Amino acid sequence: MEIILSQLVHLEPMNEGWTTVKKSFESNVIPHKGDYITDSVWKADDEQEVASVEINYQENYCFVHLKPIELKTNDENVLREYVKMTKLHGWESMMETY
Repeated sequence: MEIILSQLVHLEPMNEGWTTVKKSFESNVIPHKGDYITDSVWKADDEQEVASVEINYQENYCFVHLKPIELKTNDENVLREYVKMTKLHGWESMMETY
């Protein structure tokens, strides 16, 4: 089954800027709400909690919403740099990082 991790990343306050980052992979293990996910994008001891899970058995995918990350700044350049870093770890975002 295709597992799609999705996480909202936003500035403080949120209306200053936000984006969603996503990463897909194949797995037979389906995460559940309250589980914790590890990935190379986060520090070794920084796990991200699963906020909700949507399973589409007809199309064979599982959409996993992770708890949002709040960047403690209102500088949009910090958000762009964070997105650039996630892309180095196989994540995708619609945000332009020029």
